[in-house]
Amino acid sequence: MKRRIGYVVVVMSLLASLLAVAGCGKTEEVVKESAITVNTAPAQIQNLAKSVNYSGILRGQNEVYLLPKVSARVTAIYVKAGDTVRTGQTLITLDNTDFIAGVQQAEAGLRSNELQVESARADYERAQALYAAGAISNQQLEQAQLRHDSMLAAVAQAQASLLAARTALDKCTITSPINGVVGSIGLSLGDTANPGATAAIVSNTSSLQVEVMVSEAEVSYIQAGSTVDVYVRAVQEQAFAGKVESIASVADPAKRNYAVKVVLPNVDGLIKSGMFADLSVDTMSKQNIIAIPVMAVMPTGGREIVFVVDPEGRARETEVKTGIKNDKYVEIVSGLQVGQEVIIKGNTLVSDGSLVKVVAGGTQ
Repeated sequence: MKRRIGYVVVVMSLLASLLAVAGCGKTEEVVKESAITVNTAPAQIQNLAKSVNYSGILRGQNEVYLLPKVSARVTAIYVKAGDTVRTGQTLITLDNTDFIAGVQQAEAGLRSNELQVESARADYERAQALYAAGAISNQQLEQAQLRHDSMLAAVAQAQASLLAARTALDKCTITSPINGVVGSIGLSLGDTANPGATAAIVSNTSSLQVEVMVSEAEVSYIQAGSTVDVYVRAVQEQAFAGKVESIASVADPAKRNYAVKVVLPNVDGLIKSGMFADLSVDTMSKQNIIAIPVMAVMPTGGREIVFVVDPEGRARETEVKTGIKNDKYVEIVSGLQVGQEVIIKGNTLVSDGSLVKVVAGGTQ
């Protein structure tokens, strides 16, 4: 019995020793704070112009919609979309059979009237001689003169009819009124041309224009001749340089907006008429103001805040008041001083007091 009790005591002593050893090896865990990687940019003095975005369709600055002037069957089409054409070049011809007959009939009528004029002139000259000799009365002389004058009027009318017939014949040939590029052909061989439907579109695309409607709140800040960034995404991501050509002085009666035309050179011919364009138009501008990248400002709870980095490397929430802005920068009216670094990337991941690590490459 004593031996069993001794054995239990020894076992318990060994367990106690093992637990003591295990306890000595355990260390207290320490949680290390991780820094959030961010990019920053300084608040700096610069000139800033407010920009407003508009959209529109680009058209050739000189674009013509050609409508048939007579109803007739298409007999030939000489061009296709994309062809370069010159002024007066024939694009489409229509069946002119009936119109040729009309010209021939008018020519015959004119010749008949001209012969009658010659006859009436001869009769009038004889009547004058007879009247001078006392062989006919004054009334007979007047009748001869009246017939002569009537035939002269008939000739003038026949000449007008011939001109109308020739004009109708000319309408069977559809020509380009300008130097340019064929935008589209609206007819096919054998179709009957309809004076109410477009036969072809020809445009001079060396210069394009787009018209946008600007609100009364913005139009007074737009100046004729000012530069406009025109984005044609179908061609390239970079903006083309357009220019404000004209600004309407009277508002559109329906929309109560003002038409602003912007022209865009297209020397290389990369842009096609009908392409969609986004315009960034500068309106109000300010000089020597404090500005930061627009991505630094975050609206929250009816306020606008930015995060600045303090000397200890922590993000500090700062409320700001902003002014005009464009797609890159925003004016800071109050809340920041020149040179303060604001977080422009990673600001959605931080909160007030977050430890941050600033890396280069964020400034646009």
